[in-house]
Amino acid sequence: MDLLSNDWFFWLVLLLLGIGIGFLLGRNNNSDLIRQNQLSKQLQDAHTEMAEYKEQVNLHFADTAAAVNQLTDSYRNVHEHLAKGAQSLCDDPDTASSLETISGSAESALEHQAEPAPTIRPPMDYAPSSATKEHGTLDERYGLRPKPEPQAPSAYDIPVTPSSNQ
Repeated sequence: MDLLSNDWFFWLVLLLLGIGIGFLLGRNNNSDLIRQNQLSKQLQDAHTEMAEYKEQVNLHFADTAAAVNQLTDSYRNVHEHLAKGAQSLCDDPDTASSLETISGSAESALEHQAEPAPTIRPPMDYAPSSATKEHGTLDERYGLRPKPEPQAPSAYDIPVTPSSNQ
């Protein structure tokens, strides 16, 4: 029995060959897979770019901090040089003592910079009353004047109507 002479075997081989060729062509020409690969590459590039940017920002701030520290040291050196020169060149003892006081307070101010800043209260959205008669701006009576108390009518306040008996 010859296998190639059977019609069903020929068609089976042809079907398997067609499925294999279709699978290969479909996989290579799949636009969704190509798009997915492109998006994956773009995402990877974006992550790399973001990491480089973060590194540049960190380096920038580190360099800025170093430059500010160097500027502070230079300012301190110039201030000390001027204070020493003024003390040695000044003839007036009162001025020299005031310069010592100023230079001492400047150095102590630089030393106290490391202390935490005092707590700052946020602004209040109302004006607290200073007297018991005044009301704060959030009080429901704020800006309203008290109503005058009604007075009892006196004899002079009663209107007189002319009588018709005359």
